Parts: sequence; C-alpha cells; structure tokens
Amino acid sequence: MGLPVISTYHSGIPEVVIDGKSGFLVPEKDVDALAEKMEFLVEHPELWSEMGRYGKEFVEKNYDIKKLNRRLVEIYQSLIQKG
Repeated sequence: MGLPVISTYHSGIPEVVIDGKSGFLVPEKDVDALAEKMEFLVEHPELWSEMGRYGKEFVEKNYDIKKLNRRLVEIYQSLIQKG
C-alpha cells in the first residue's frame, strides 16, 4: 500500500519490516511502545511516503513470487544435476 508499517517482533515479521526504514517494530504486548510509534508517525507525516516506498521496494525486490519461483526451480535443477 506504500505506507509505513507498525508491527511486533514476531515470527517472520522482522524479515519483512525493516525497523526505522519501512516502519517500526515493537515488542509484543507493549502497548506503550505501539502508541509511541503511532504518535511518532502522526507527528511526522512527511516520513510516510519515504518509509512506504522503501517497504514496497524491499518487498518487490525480495519477495516477488515470480523471482522466488525461478530461484526455486534453479535450486531443484542444480540438485537434479548433482544426482
């Protein structure tokens, strides 16, 4: 969506949300930290487009399904060739 993300350090989320670049990560169940990051973004709307753009580009570069499928095929082909 091209917007900054606020999420928690949970599961694979930190692999996709780059803290301070594409959004913010806070500890799970830390309501104060969540509110602090929300307030920060409300007070700094000039950062929204930059952070959103960074996140969108990061996901497109690293998680494009066509690229990932091509890479998977390459891995399988190399394993088949090795026998």
